[in-house]
This record gives sequence, structure tokens and C-alpha cells, in this order.
Amino acid sequence: MDTGFGNRQLYSACRLTITHFYEPNDHTWEPCFGTGFLVQFPDGDNRFGLVTNRHLTDIPWHTEYEDVVIKSVKIEMWQGRTLRLEFTIHDPQPLYHDDPTIDVAVIPFGPSVDTEIIGTPYEKLENIDVDPVKGLMINHGLSWPYLLECEELWPLLEPGEFVSFPGYPAWYDKLQTRPVLRSGMIASDPQTEYRRLEGDPTIKDGNRQVLFDAFSTSGNSGSPVFVAQRGLAPLPIHMTDSQGKFSPDGPAARLEVTGYHRSFLIGINAGHINDLDSGRDNDHAGLSRLHKLSAIMDILRANTLPSSEANNVRILIPKELVDALYADAASPDSTESAGTD
Repeated sequence: MDTGFGNRQLYSACRLTITHFYEPNDHTWEPCFGTGFLVQFPDGDNRFGLVTNRHLTDIPWHTEYEDVVIKSVKIEMWQGRTLRLEFTIHDPQPLYHDDPTIDVAVIPFGPSVDTEIIGTPYEKLENIDVDPVKGLMINHGLSWPYLLECEELWPLLEPGEFVSFPGYPAWYDKLQTRPVLRSGMIASDPQTEYRRLEGDPTIKDGNRQVLFDAFSTSGNSGSPVFVAQRGLAPLPIHMTDSQGKFSPDGPAARLEVTGYHRSFLIGINAGHINDLDSGRDNDHAGLSRLHKLSAIMDILRANTLPSSEANNVRILIPKELVDALYADAASPDSTESAGTD
């Protein structure tokens, strides 16, 4: 089965280290960890947006923690398979949905990234598909045209479809700080609103939710959720001449299978659901909830700002890392690393 999942989905996930500050006693909290992913704002706004969960960025969202402010977000992400980037956004200004029960945050930054971006290469520089002097485009960020296409495909989504969500749970690949891909199945009707409990929505059971059958655990908060390709992609049908050769004019027809859609982003993981034992939370139920793509799109559209500044991202690769990489490559026991995506 061709799911449509691959490196683009896996490496869209960023590892986040988020630090908060408690102002009344001048105390910096222990950092919390989660997942996020990068998107573009609508056309005309050249900023990037880091999408993650509100419960990671807005501690006072839980009223008992008022006076706590977000101090910084460290982002670790992959540019292809062989170059890892790391940078920190200081004093971030997260954007939230007008509906306070929606657990989604978008942290805008750029278009120029005015902080030092450190690159860690896992291949000789000449084999990496970016120029660290001239800067780079973010390969695994999700473009605005792509988000619009996902929005158009949403009405095709049905219960029972296969999904995957990349991220950094406790067992992410710690050798090189790489994400892992988990999977599951849409459990509720995505064209309706799922709610675990009766009554008014809450910050733990909010609006724009879909239930999916998958184990989300600590660190997976903020993971993008993608649905798999369904059915067969349209196939071109070529005509042949009397000698059996393909016509030079290209395909003469196109075979389309009913029910097909490509893999696309459907939302953001918001956390797992516990069993209810006598009305109280107990163990992980093997179910998780996501907020729909539409919640993310609402935030991006509501906060679009015109920008004439072009995207400009520059990275620094420390000399000692380059020297070590070439020393390893020169070793008799070394082998060539895999190429970039």
C-alpha cells in the first residue's frame, strides 16, 4: 500500500525546548519539551510560523499558573537527512485562536532570522544540498499553497483512514536527535465535532476535535498529523503507433479511481485520552485527539501582516564539526553516509 508518507512528513517535525519564567519571584522554570512544525503565513506575509500546542506555550492557560510567561523556544529541525539546524527564539509572541478551548499556538518569526542558527552536518559539506554562506530555504516547512490544498481536500476525509504523526516522544532517536513516525486510524467522524464529555467545551476537551486511535505520549504534543494516501493516483494512458511505440504527443487519456486522495495535513495532535474509571482519569486508553487543520488556518489568516522583507536565513557550521567530519571520512574504517533527500 502506498501511504504517501516519507521523509517530508517525518522531518516536518521539530523538537522544541520551551522555557518559562515566573515573574513574582524571578524564577526560571525547568524547560518543557514537545514537538512543533513550520508553516508559511498567507501570501503577502513572508514570516514563518511555528505551530505547536497552547498548553506548551501558555502556562497561565491553566489559571493556577498565572504570572508565568514564556521566555524562549529552542527549535531543533532537519534540513534534509544530513543537516540538523538549531536556533532559539527569545521572547516569543505566540498567537492563539479566538476560541480559548482550542489547544493550538502559532509562534511567528522571520522573515529574516536574526538569531544564530547552528548547523550540524552528517555528511561532507559538498554533498549537502544547501549553501551555508548564502543561506537556505527550509525544506520541510509547509508552504501556504500546500496548506490551501490540504484545506480543499478536507471534505474527502472519512472515518477509518490511516494517519501518521511524526514527533519527539520519550523514545525519539537520540543518537542524532531525529524524530520518529507513529501511526493510527481516524476513530471519530472528522466531518463532525468530537467531544469526550457532555457539557461545555474545556481546555482539555475543546472544539474542532477529531478522535484517532493511536498512542500519543509525552513529547508528542504539537505533532503534525497527516492522513495517508487513499486509493490509486490517476494513471496516464498512452496510445501507441503501429510499431507499438508510445505516441510522442503524450498520454491520450487518464484513468482515475473513485475515492482517491493524496496524503495531506489534517491537524495537530493535542494529547492522549485516558480511560475513565468511575468518572476519574486512569491509564492511557490508546486514543488521542487532534485539533483540525481549520483551527490552524484561522490563526494564520487572522494574524496576516503585509511584509516586503524577503526570507533570509543564514546558518553557521562550527569549524570543529567540519574538521571532525572530514577526519572521520578520511579514516580507513569510515563509510560514505547516505545522500540528502
